[in-house]
Formats: sequence, structure tokens, C-alpha cells
Amino acid sequence: MLFDVSEIQELRAALESQSLPARYREQVRQDQARLRPFLGVAPNIPGQGEAGGAEHAQHKQNYQLLHLASQLWLLTERPEYLAFVRALLLGYVDIYESLPSHVSKDSNPPGKLFHQCLNESMWLLYGCDAYSNVKAQLSAEEQRHIEQRLFVPMVELIADHNADDFDVIHNHGIWSVAAAAFAGLVLKDATLVRRALYGNAGDGVSGGFYAQLDRLFSPDGYYLEGPYYHRFALRPMILLAEALKQNAVDEAIHEYRDGIIGKAIRCLFELTFEDGRFIAINDSSKTMGLTDEGAILGAMTLAGRYGQTDLPVALRETLASPSTTLPYLASLRALARTLEENDAQGSPRGSRFIADGASGDQGGIGVLRASTEAGHEAMAYLSFGQHGSDPNLHSALDHGHFDGLHLGFYNGRHESLTDYGFCRWVNIEPKFGGRYTPENKSYAKQTVAHNTLVVDESSQHGLSTPRACDNHGELVHAETTRSDLHGISARLTGYYDGVELQRSVLLLNLPEVAEPLLVDIQCADSDQQHRYDSPLHFMGQIMTTYPRLAPLESPHALGEANGYQHLWKLAESDALDPDDSARVTWLNDDTFTTAHICASNPVRLVHGLIGAADPDNNLRNEPYLMARSAGRRQVFATLIETHGYFNEAREISRGARPSVDRIAILFCDETQVVVSLTLDSGKRYRLAAARRESGPHEVTLDDGRYRWNGWFDLSAG
Repeated sequence: MLFDVSEIQELRAALESQSLPARYREQVRQDQARLRPFLGVAPNIPGQGEAGGAEHAQHKQNYQLLHLASQLWLLTERPEYLAFVRALLLGYVDIYESLPSHVSKDSNPPGKLFHQCLNESMWLLYGCDAYSNVKAQLSAEEQRHIEQRLFVPMVELIADHNADDFDVIHNHGIWSVAAAAFAGLVLKDATLVRRALYGNAGDGVSGGFYAQLDRLFSPDGYYLEGPYYHRFALRPMILLAEALKQNAVDEAIHEYRDGIIGKAIRCLFELTFEDGRFIAINDSSKTMGLTDEGAILGAMTLAGRYGQTDLPVALRETLASPSTTLPYLASLRALARTLEENDAQGSPRGSRFIADGASGDQGGIGVLRASTEAGHEAMAYLSFGQHGSDPNLHSALDHGHFDGLHLGFYNGRHESLTDYGFCRWVNIEPKFGGRYTPENKSYAKQTVAHNTLVVDESSQHGLSTPRACDNHGELVHAETTRSDLHGISARLTGYYDGVELQRSVLLLNLPEVAEPLLVDIQCADSDQQHRYDSPLHFMGQIMTTYPRLAPLESPHALGEANGYQHLWKLAESDALDPDDSARVTWLNDDTFTTAHICASNPVRLVHGLIGAADPDNNLRNEPYLMARSAGRRQVFATLIETHGYFNEAREISRGARPSVDRIAILFCDETQVVVSLTLDSGKRYRLAAARRESGPHEVTLDDGRYRWNGWFDLSAG
């Protein structure tokens, strides 16, 4: 289903003549070596087991090996690969119908092989593909057994017994409809294929593959649930699109909705740090990245179906590595072109705004990039789109975090301002069955777990998912073309009752400073008095502080609820007046980072660790820094500077002090903010951010009138 006959013939001929590209030959060699221990022995088909346990892992490995062996059969026609596929498929025929439903430990319906039906869909998709590759070599009786006693019961479980989940607009739903479509193709069941494409109601809106493409992705390709689930949803989407095209069911699928499949792939690549990891918006792993199979499939699809070969450097390095397992072999020709047509560095990535929502009108994500002194990529992102959940689509679609105007920063070497991601130990059975732990809701989803403004120690929308899903941020302005600065400004209304929030984030390139500077201006406007907390979550060891962070004699939790109960309060500073600025420097591996912080009202700093009220040790003990203030109108201005180098083994430390001396708020009201940046040399810059209109603007400062046009202004003096 994934190969054109002419491609198979061409690949066989090239393999026999040793004319395949070296990377392709290495892939075939690795795949053959991977399969060798499983050939000529009885297949290992376990019964049921716990989530993430040995049985789960074996069933997963079995469908992966089925898929691989069937492809190697097509490529080499070696009988041992055919025998392996035949034995494994018939082995599952012998057990499947007699298995009871698995015991489900969460809200997802169970399968028979796995504790959730999602994994059953994955097995069915790969099993059907493997079967299609060898079907012509099986007897009529073997075909009947595999189709009627394995695939048909699996389809009945996925599409009939769990019909509501089959129609869910969700990453589980994409896998369900893709598996059903693959089954429909091998069973020659046009009705089943149509159900998979248009849903049980047949309307293409309430369910089915086209509804997934229409409702889960914005016109820019952003996926509702965030990058972690984006890469998971890519895999069945790409595989099904390939099968639909190869089998002439929908030969224009790659052009559907203005090429949404290609846009979704490109968008995911935009949401990665230079090291290849995805940004951890919503429920997300901190380590998942471009080595994932969905991303690799995406690279091949861009090259093979869209003629796009400009890929992130981290992905190019992954594809070129002999240790990378490439998912389906025919597309390696497109991959070979990708690696041959681009130089090793690739093209630098720019800044951009990515719209969120099915119609592109529900906020979005601003991504800012600038080159570092060493030629690496600094990247800041500001997230203010839809919530990342939608109970109107399905109750399981609940991976959103209460983190409007969340800021993250990768300084070219490390993730400097971090997102906690999810609270989950994936597939570690002793850790709550490998599922989401209770602390995912009590901490990871809460606003204080993110780098965004917290009002009155509460979370946005009162931690109500339905309320959050009815709201989204608003783009004020994105500046991505200037050489001296790139910036994004966005606004939230209704996230907190009676408080409007606005945030402007800028990456500056100053000639006197080696690395790009991140400037963050947070504004809150209200008619009432409120407590405002601005947390910064970071990695590293604090080196120096001003004012002094005095350790508490008895550390205690920072608060009682809304995530504060999970924050140890270890140290606190005296209050700073608005005309003074705080400065905290920390060391992360070989790099120093300094945060300069000032506020429009007196501000106090708190330092501590995540991990209070955590009896099962489910939380990671990571540090945080928090600026705390109170007032009606509040402005926090923060500058993050990366500087210096440290090598303990060589006993080298240089540049441990920042180039910026202080930051100050010169003017702020409901229409504009002006801050000053003073370097250690004494030179001063003024940075202005408009809040409502692009100008012209004019304000009175201590040293005279200051005028500028546009949304952002940067000037010396």
C-alpha cells in the first residue's frame, strides 16, 4: 500500500547491482541485522500485561518487525522474511478472538492486546500494511484466516464497539481512522474506507480523516494539542495519505486544504530548538524531538511529495546518521535528494508568527530567532493560542495547560527559560502505570508552572477547561524583518476576571553585546488591587544575586493551592523600589545567564525548588525565581543575557559578569512602555513598545521628549 510497483522493481535492481546510495545500502544492512535474531524461531506472542510492561513492549515490537520484514521481503524476496511475516500474523490469528478486553486504567477504552485501544489501532495499521506486502504469497485459506479472524475483529473493536472514539477529533482518532482505512484497503471493503475518510455519519465533519485535517490543524499547520502530540498525529496522517495516493483513492490528498499535510510538517519543524527538541507546550515530553518517526516521515514527505528539501540542521544530521532507522524504504530516494541538494549547514531559520485555530483566528505562537556569536540559533517563543484542549470534540482531548502568554527561551546552547512539560514517567509502570500522575493537574497544568504572569496566586480561567476553550489570546504585533530586533506582542482578556494582560517579547542585537538579548515586558491593567507574580523557571546553579536572597531558616511551601503548594520557598530578598533593578546570575553547564528584573511597583524576589507536597516524588526538583509585586497597573521588565564560558576540567572561567549593568522602566501607561538598558560601559539604549497603536508616539521622560513611529523602537542615548 505504500509502494508503487515500479519503485519496488527499481529498488530491487539497484540493490542487486550495488547502485543504491550508500546511506540506503547501510539502511538495508541495518534492517537485516535487526531482524536476524527473530528469523527461523517460533514467534514470541505474549498474552495481556500491564501498561508499559513486557507484554505491551513485545506486542509493539511485533508490529514493528512485521512492518519491517514485509518491506525487506518486497526488496529482497528472501523467503525467511516471508516466513517470519506469515508465522507472526497466523500466530495472532490463533489468540486474538479468545482474548478478553484489557483492563483499562484510564478514560481511554481498552483494546485486547493493549490497555488502550489507541495501541490496537497502531498494531492494525502496521499489521495490515505488512499483510498487503505478502498477501499474494499466502494461500487462500491463510488469507481468509488473517482477514476474518484478525483484521475484521480488530476493526469491529476499533470502529464499531468504540464508535464514539472512532469519530473523535483527536490524535487517537487519526490513528483509528488510518487503521480502519488500511484494513478497508486490504479487505477490499470500500464502505469501510469511506467510513474512515468521512466518519460514521458520512458527513466528513463529525468524524473521519478529512475532519481531522480540517479541525485539528490551523491554516499555518499548527496542531491543536501542541508539538508533542503533533508529531504523534503526523505518523498516521502521512502513512494514510501515502496509501490513499498509491491506491488511487485520493490522488490529490497532498493538495487537500491548500497542502495542509505539508504545512503541518513544516510547522512542527518550526517548533523545535536548534538541538532538535520540540518546545514543550501543553502536555509534552522534554526530550521528544526530530528523531521521532513522525518527524522523519515528514522529512521524506516534504521531499517526495512537495519538492521541499530545506530541513532543520538537527533533522538533517539525524537523517544522515547511520544509527537512524528510516521508516519506509521507497522514500529514501527523496531522502537521498534531500541530503545531496543541501550543504551541511542548511538555511538559517527566521522569525515568524504561527496562527492557531482551525480558521487561524485563535491567537497563536510567536517564534523569534537570532544568530549567536558562535553562529548558533537563539530562539524565544511566546504562546497565546487556544487552550490545547476541546471537550466539545472529546473528553480525552484535554492536554492543554493554563499558560497564556507563556515565554520560553533557548539561548543557542541551552534551554535557558524552561517549560516543565507534562508530569508523567512514560511507560514506567511503578510510576502510576506510566500514565499522567496526579501532579500533572495539581502542578504542571497550573499557570505558576510556566513563565507567565500569575494574578492573586490563582490559575488562568480558574483551571476550568471549558472556560479556557472559549477564550484565546490576541496578536497585537509581530516584527520579524528588522536587523536590530525581532519582536512579538500579544494580549489576553478574560483569563483573569477584571485584569487585562499584555506581553511584548523582543530579541535584540546590540553591537556592544556578543549574544542576542531577550527583553520581556509584561503589563497588567486592572481597576482593583492584585498580587502579581512573575516566575522564571530555569536550569542551573545560582552564582550571584542583587539584592541578596536570604535563605529561610525553615523552607516551606510557597502557597496552599494552584501549584504553589508544590513550590518550596528557600530564599527571599528585601523589597526593591521601582527605580532599582534586581540581578540574578546562574550557571548552566558551561554558560552563564543573568536575569535583570525591574517593576513599576516595589518588587521582592523569591527563589526555590519544585517538589513540595509530593509524597511519591513524581515532580522533578528544578529551580525557579519569582518576582512578586502588587498594585492595580503593573509592569515587569526583564532582560535575559547569555554570557561567558566555564570549563571546570580546564579550570577556565571567563565573562562571568554580564555586559548589561541595569534595566529601568522610564515610562508606562495603557498605550506604551519605555525601558532603558544601561551597559557596563555606561552606554544607554532606550527600548519602546507600543501597546495599542503603531504610532506616532510621544512621551515625556526626565531627559526630554521622546518620539518614535511603529510598534517597537530601539535607539541609543
